[in-house]
Amino acid sequence: MEDDIYQVLSYKSVAQRANNLAFTDYYYWLMLITRSLFHWKNLPNNMNERWIERYLYRDGRCVFYDDPEMGMMVAGFAETYTVNCYNDPTSVTPIAPNYVYKGKELINGDNAVVIRNNDMMIPSFPMIRLYAKKLANLDRSIEVNVEAQKTPVVVQCSDKQRLSLKNAINQRIDNEPVMFVDKSLDLNDIKILDLNPPLVFPQLQLQKHNVLNECFTRLGINNANMDKRERLVADEVQANNEQVQASEDVMLKARQRACDEINRIFGTNISVERRQLDRIPEFEDLIKVDRKEEE
Repeated sequence: MEDDIYQVLSYKSVAQRANNLAFTDYYYWLMLITRSLFHWKNLPNNMNERWIERYLYRDGRCVFYDDPEMGMMVAGFAETYTVNCYNDPTSVTPIAPNYVYKGKELINGDNAVVIRNNDMMIPSFPMIRLYAKKLANLDRSIEVNVEAQKTPVVVQCSDKQRLSLKNAINQRIDNEPVMFVDKSLDLNDIKILDLNPPLVFPQLQLQKHNVLNECFTRLGINNANMDKRERLVADEVQANNEQVQASEDVMLKARQRACDEINRIFGTNISVERRQLDRIPEFEDLIKVDRKEEE
């Protein structure tokens, strides 16, 4: 009895580890994509864009300011006082690893600029975690369904009958036209259950594709060209592009507004743009392909 419990716990442990590995893999993959969407130009003082995107991904906000010792830099921040009439933070205190700010008080819009991930300063990681969980769940379901195809038959028999049945099964695997068994084998005492597990992993793979497309749309990544249907009409591409553009604008406009404020206050020439990704063909090209197929 104790051995049976140990085996159950062991199987659960293995399955849980596989679940965690799948989630971790998708989470890091989507996180790296999310943090690589935007390209910051002309950043001063050897400032690295990965730190800006790291703060925006994790906290939904960061602050740009001029440190009296280290020069211009970005960091996370805590709100020192109340917000203003527009619900924006006023005085802020920079927070960074192994760092203590020793300069004068930082006032947002005066000698500091709050950079937002979006208008509401919502971080990206909750959404990425949600889609990583969905993708990992579908991935593991596919794996389980594939594994289920390996043992579709359960045979109930005595220990004495087991060897004869194994030999018969091996003959079937070897494509023998006739299976020979011992005459002492009583077929009436044998119960066979054909599990016949449904083959659903192709549908699960399609659903995983749809979930990934949805995630990319929310990140502003064009994914209409990932659709493998026989026909992809221009209206469908247009609808996808509009959704992608709306999602992209949510994050891009907040960053561009911060650049304008930084340049105004600090006299810099910082800009941000969407990093160029592979795009789908133009609508006219897709229409030409459809017409050519019809001919």
